[in-house]
Amino acid sequence: METFDEKQLLKAISEGDEKAFKTFFLYYYPRIKGFINGLLQSQEEAEDLSQDIFLTLWNNRSSLHTINNLKPYLFRISKNAVYRHIERTLLFRNYQQKETEKYIPPLESNETDDNIHLKELELLVTMVVEKMPPQRQKIYKMSRESGMNNEEIARELSIIHNLYSIFLKKSRIEAVRY
Repeated sequence: METFDEKQLLKAISEGDEKAFKTFFLYYYPRIKGFINGLLQSQEEAEDLSQDIFLTLWNNRSSLHTINNLKPYLFRISKNAVYRHIERTLLFRNYQQKETEKYIPPLESNETDDNIHLKELELLVTMVVEKMPPQRQKIYKMSRESGMNNEEIARELSIIHNLYSIFLKKSRIEAVRY
């Protein structure tokens, strides 16, 4: 049962109230995640998409006070996120299949080939990181290159710890997808 006034909560969030966003997140996150999981039948993908949705909502918080019907709005953007996710997944699988068909790995491998593949992989990771938004790049580099832990990064960047975790998870997912 709802224990808050939606309009007041959205107004507070749009003004940057982190406590209001936490209330909003704790109330709606399980519902959105459950809805997405019902469509995708994947807890992990549902969690990722739900986090992306709430991160987007936080990043665009200044316009949240204009939403009139919150629940339908949240479920509509969730449904759209699922459709985009399915479309990207199908495109990626199709691309992956075509690339696999073009390349037949050699039967033998040697150290030189392994070094070349390692350099190519490092270059690919660098390219993926460079395509990330600046904040996500910074967090990824602080975690992976500087060896900082979650709390150190959150403290240095003065961001909410939960949002940091979402940024890092999103960075890892982007790096793994390539």
